[in-house]
Amino acid sequence: MGELVADKHVRYIIMAEKKKESFETLVMDHLRMNGAYWGLTTLTLLDKLGSVSVDEVVSWLMTCQHESGGFAGNTGHDPHVLYTLSAVQILALFDKLDILDVGKVKACL
Repeated sequence: MGELVADKHVRYIIMAEKKKESFETLVMDHLRMNGAYWGLTTLTLLDKLGSVSVDEVVSWLMTCQHESGGFAGNTGHDPHVLYTLSAVQILALFDKLDILDVGKVKACL
């Protein structure tokens, strides 16, 4: 059995996030929060979470939060419980749960 080439996986995950011009990316725009969660979880498992900018990810993530407290799959989309879960999980990966208004998120759910 071959050896896991972690750096290739890291490059692919980062490239997939940066690729914003393709048709596929456009039609899946509303699913970005879930994709971010799975990509960041993969980086965590590979011990490569430091390959991404925490500030950039958290800044984008917070633009997805609505007044209701829920999170959307991407900026400009409607909030949903699934995207809210992914947002909370991403913040947990980065140890940034303290920036959440827990009462607001809880009220949304």
